[in-house]
Amino acid sequence: MKKISTIFAFVVAMMAFSTSIHAQGMDPQAMIQRQVERMTTELSLSKEQVAKVEPLIEARMKKMMELREQGMEREEMMAEMKKANDAQAEQFKAILTPEQLEKYKTMQSQMRQGGPPRE
Repeated sequence: MKKISTIFAFVVAMMAFSTSIHAQGMDPQAMIQRQVERMTTELSLSKEQVAKVEPLIEARMKKMMELREQGMEREEMMAEMKKANDAQAEQFKAILTPEQLEKYKTMQSQMRQGGPPRE
């Protein structure tokens, strides 16, 4: 009986954790997929480029989630996230064409300013 209670408590805790992440809009896999789709569309990525870009985005997202879980100060976390973003951008230089890279930089700039211009 004690074992069942422990398992039940664990399941409830995991469900609560999962719900809180989804409630905050932080489903990592959905965020990864959304970014890959956006880059594919806006940068006209080839299938080969998508295959190279997606693991980089996944690795950065994993790093971001780890940083959030560490409970560090906001400024320190933001500095670490900037390092992860800069490292990813550096890796993209080897994958994207110069034109795609310029579009990517524009996309990033727009996101920092609140998103693309609305028509």
